[in-house]
Amino acid sequence: MAKKKPYRFAVYLLARAAAAPVFWLPRRWALAFARLAGLAAYAFVWRQKRKVLAHLNLAYGASKSGAEIRAIGRQVFSHAAQTAVEILQFPKLDERKIDAFVDFASARSYLDAVLSEGKGVICLTAHLGNWELLAGALCTKGIPMTVVGRRIYYEPYQRWIVRIRESVKMRLVDRSEGAREILSCLKRGEVVGLLPDQDVDSLPGIWVDFFGRPAYTMTAPVKLSLKTGAPMVAGFLVREPGDRYRLVFSEAIRPVVETTFEEAVKKYTIRWMRDFEAVIRQYPGQWMWMHDRWKTRPPADVS
Repeated sequence: MAKKKPYRFAVYLLARAAAAPVFWLPRRWALAFARLAGLAAYAFVWRQKRKVLAHLNLAYGASKSGAEIRAIGRQVFSHAAQTAVEILQFPKLDERKIDAFVDFASARSYLDAVLSEGKGVICLTAHLGNWELLAGALCTKGIPMTVVGRRIYYEPYQRWIVRIRESVKMRLVDRSEGAREILSCLKRGEVVGLLPDQDVDSLPGIWVDFFGRPAYTMTAPVKLSLKTGAPMVAGFLVREPGDRYRLVFSEAIRPVVETTFEEAVKKYTIRWMRDFEAVIRQYPGQWMWMHDRWKTRPPADVS
């Protein structure tokens, strides 16, 4: 249970007040405002800026110049602000409006083909592009999908975020309480959405190489796939020029136990992490580098 902090309600009210005019702006204007706000945040929010640049330097080392690292850092802040604005505008969206700026290309037919196997799909995504809109776009298109997330331990924020997500027909389940519901969704042949790209040391995991450094990585996706037979598909909604998005999926991963269960978990966890890293390398300015992906330190024999 989180400690009560009296200032939280005041901050919540300020956030709601700031969100109101953003909601009513046309999308194009709101995104232009967000880009400016993101650049201002890069200039003045020193604590987060230091985190982003430090993590980028850890990832890229000498392979990118200081100027290149700073340019990516500016993109990270700009993208984060645009993503936040788009999420606030969810209640204005419907299928027609989403189709106007999201290119589904062949991704929808690919997902339908994997779903036709009848075992459900474990859709893995990262905090890259607009992961919230990815779920909302699929749900609005009629894809039966349940998103697994972590509860926000301040009830007004929790209710607000849930209402925003439900406005685009998202179904939500808390990761600490939803094991039975997750299994039921896959048994019904539906999609379960997971965000496993962060360092969460409270969950079972293994060490997987990420940008050349061992990163603590949760094993739940592969264990769930092995238990249910549901294939894993890494999907991303990536931002493109012209305030548009494109939906991309990696090749489906179908884990099997060839030697031991533990070896299968390790092999396929490495596999999906490689898919994630490849996309992050392609769109580095669209990943949340504020998060310390190497926060948990490995034992000496792993590093």
